Amino acid sequence: MINPRSLVRALERHWEIIEYLVALGREYVAFDRDELLALLAKVYPVETVEQQLERLQQLVNNELLITLSHSDNLQINEAVAQFVGALMHEHELGLSEILKARIGDIQNGLEQLQQSLAQRDMAALQNGAIRIDKQLRQILQQLDQDSHAIQGIAERAKSSDERLPLEQRYHEVLEAYDHYVLPMEQLMDSGAGGSFYPLLERAEKVLESLAQTLSIQGGLYSHQQLLRQVGFRVKDVRQIGRQALKNCTNTLMPLREEVRRHNHLSTAIGKLLGQVRKKGLDRTFPLQKMPVWRRDRAVSVAIGPELLGLMEQIRGYQAKSVDFPNETDEQLLVAVEQIDDEAIRQHLYSSLPIADLMAWLTLHYGHYQDTTLLKLYHKLIRLPDVSASPNTQVVRVELKQVAVSLHSHVLERT
Repeated sequence: MINPRSLVRALERHWEIIEYLVALGREYVAFDRDELLALLAKVYPVETVEQQLERLQQLVNNELLITLSHSDNLQINEAVAQFVGALMHEHELGLSEILKARIGDIQNGLEQLQQSLAQRDMAALQNGAIRIDKQLRQILQQLDQDSHAIQGIAERAKSSDERLPLEQRYHEVLEAYDHYVLPMEQLMDSGAGGSFYPLLERAEKVLESLAQTLSIQGGLYSHQQLLRQVGFRVKDVRQIGRQALKNCTNTLMPLREEVRRHNHLSTAIGKLLGQVRKKGLDRTFPLQKMPVWRRDRAVSVAIGPELLGLMEQIRGYQAKSVDFPNETDEQLLVAVEQIDDEAIRQHLYSSLPIADLMAWLTLHYGHYQDTTLLKLYHKLIRLPDVSASPNTQVVRVELKQVAVSLHSHVLERT
């Protein structure tokens, strides 16, 4: 198992040679060491022979190149080849011919599954299922890659210079629609004319039938599960393939129709201009059909009754005057007094029980302001360790500036 971080670091150091081998399409071809050294000399011409030998050994040590069994030849690691190929062709549009080639491989895999089950060869059955699953996964990857490529083509067409002719701006769009979307529609056709979509339907039925047969015959659960997983993969390819084709068509179709409408309009205009040059304007267009003049239609604008009523109200509007109070220099704010809450609380505890709290406050702390005295009253009746209950009779107390009538509280220790 290759460590992803080690793979990335190794690819950064040896990207040129791996990219070169994948670009040649020889990622699955075995090389001898002399041939690889010749390729290394071509890719890295400034390196010495000793440096090239050292690089070749690093490629082997990092598992970018693997040694084939019973041979000294080397081959690119399959996982590395797939990863590099995906990076190189991430935004390129695949051809439907690739899908056609995979159709044949899936058909051969289905035949292999049926023969393996008939011959009770479970190893061949497992290899055939893995073979089909690999093709399906690559098809899903290709469909996702193609969807991104279609989006890129549409964006480039929309953002290109508007001064260019429309056919030149949308050249990629037309080519992608003709060489990708139309062949894909034929392949994904669910009728008799299609080849890929009906194959997926048949593959789903064959895999389901094989799984049931294997279950009846008492096959291994892992083999049954493998066939079911491949069947689920077939369903995913059917659904995602139709959806990808729909998205690609919806993306390219408006642009293609715009080009076609432009072509029809250009053709019609060119034809009329040619007739004008040959016959003249009067003979090409009859006088009564000439769009040279027109009769303007008189349009009058009238003010509605609602707007007239609103204008009348505005005309007689008079602003209302508001008299603000005169500024005064009197000190309205009362200075806050500093009191010792703890001393007053201890004095209260030592005086319990108290029959009339307001009388007790005016007796001992009547020199405070009225607001301070009232605040003390409300604080003391809320002490947690004191029981406060109001008197039944109302008393009137004259303070410095105000007089209050209240049911003064009786305080007792809890």
